[in-house]
Amino acid sequence: MSGGFTKLFSTITESSVWCEDDQTFRVWIAMLARADHEGVVNASAPGFANLCRMSLEEFQRAEAILLGPDQHSRTPDNEGRRIERIQGGWLVLNYVRYREQAQESGRAPYMRDYRKRKAIQEQAAAESEKAKGGGF
Repeated sequence: MSGGFTKLFSTITESSVWCEDDQTFRVWIAMLARADHEGVVNASAPGFANLCRMSLEEFQRAEAILLGPDQHSRTPDNEGRRIERIQGGWLVLNYVRYREQAQESGRAPYMRDYRKRKAIQEQAAAESEKAKGGGF
């Protein structure tokens, strides 16, 4: 897995996961940091426990909390569960939804429009040059 960037919403400080114990929260943040663009975290439990600097037993306790329902979750999808086990690791549930939300806030829409305007300007300039006889 190559390095990437994960948007961490400031509202995490008011979330139910923020109220979990330190080890569970550390596992959650590590999963967000290591997830690919689809929310897949490829790792073994012992390997991820090591990444999180905890014993396998401590990791498994945190994993159980993240796998379980959360009645206080602000996103009731999947009964508030945050992850599910998949072959080769875990899937961060709602990852794609939050990634898309992050892309729609901030500079992403501006940059999309900027690139579109620039492409239109470059195409118009090329057509203008061609009309002047500069094209081949």
